[in-house]
Amino acid sequence: MRLRLSRARARRPGGPWRRSWIASLQLLPVLLLWLLPRPGAGEDRVIVRGNYYREASTRVLQPTVDVEVDVPDERLSLGTAYVLDAISSASIASGAAEVTGGDQVFTEIRHEVLGRASSRLGDWGLGGFFRYSTETDYISRSAGASASRDLLQRSLTLSLAYAYNFDRVSRIQMNTMVVLPWCGGSVDIALCQPTGHGARTNLRQVHYVSGGYAHAWHETLLGLASVEVARTLGPQDNPYRGAQIPTSEVEIHPLQRTQVALTGGARWMIPRSPVVLEPRYRFTTDSWLIKSHAIDTRVHVRALPHLRLRARYRYYRQSASFICLDSPGDDLDDGSQFFCSTTEGEFATADPKLGAWHSHTPGVQVVFELDALAGIRYLDWLENGWVEATYNHVFQSNRYGNARLGALAFSLAF
Repeated sequence: MRLRLSRARARRPGGPWRRSWIASLQLLPVLLLWLLPRPGAGEDRVIVRGNYYREASTRVLQPTVDVEVDVPDERLSLGTAYVLDAISSASIASGAAEVTGGDQVFTEIRHEVLGRASSRLGDWGLGGFFRYSTETDYISRSAGASASRDLLQRSLTLSLAYAYNFDRVSRIQMNTMVVLPWCGGSVDIALCQPTGHGARTNLRQVHYVSGGYAHAWHETLLGLASVEVARTLGPQDNPYRGAQIPTSEVEIHPLQRTQVALTGGARWMIPRSPVVLEPRYRFTTDSWLIKSHAIDTRVHVRALPHLRLRARYRYYRQSASFICLDSPGDDLDDGSQFFCSTTEGEFATADPKLGAWHSHTPGVQVVFELDALAGIRYLDWLENGWVEATYNHVFQSNRYGNARLGALAFSLAF
């Protein structure tokens, strides 16, 4: 997982570190898949979205602006997006709690810019993107391309995507704002280099490949499947979390990781009803011995001509990584602290996401299509627009505790 979002939480004694709320529910391959363009959207559109994440000690506000334009038509579409993350977390400002008087609120800002292009040429869809993200101690860049092909009179679509992520990871020393490169806990920070590539550099690379399948098995039934592989090289531990591990001065994760995910699902429109069922199952495994199962079932209902509702429930369960399986005292997660290490002490972690845990996530979504108002005088500019509100509540067994995720979006076609 990336280091780029929650340095503040890692500094809190006993407090965990994690990425943004998006990554708390999805693996990196899913994130990269979302970033790939959707070829041939065929519509000029702007979307303004506000995402919100809240748990006991962390709050994330994430406003997003996304614009896509056809130039001149769907044979070439250009899009851009800007994302701002504002992460506020309980954190010791400097020194011990006795000196500072207790936890203080630490806020960190991340900026992200995304550019993409897509094209629809007959039965082919092509796309590419570039993303740049930066914050105080992390710089991230991603580039990727995708292709899809419609077959059997466009009832079958096969797709292939590749993305390359290359980041530079740093560490702010002792709240002094002195930024030094971080090469992982197994490398002396004094020997870590901010340039080049290899084990003694702060370069983190991810190679990601995915293949997709969508097939209309029946006029009311669509089948979906995908396979994803991600290969990560470079620092993957948290430079601020060592104080939580009594058996090690720093967190030490392997410098290599391979992840594989298999997903299958369907969308079934119940005949003569306004209901669409969308069950999905996802299995993941990786070289750190983590295996996970996720069942995500959604029910879509068109309650009124311009009102769509969605209910969802997601169940997720994963096994512990090899670091925790080999821990002399097993992995410890008593609600106040978490750490585990290998028997020989080669690897150590304080990341609850590397232990065994499970979660339940119910959620609802409401979409109001603004065509209902477009017929009113002076409101014709609302045609094909929509307003969307989403809320999910996460009940999870690890020490992060329960979390609330909300989003409010407004979109206009132009």
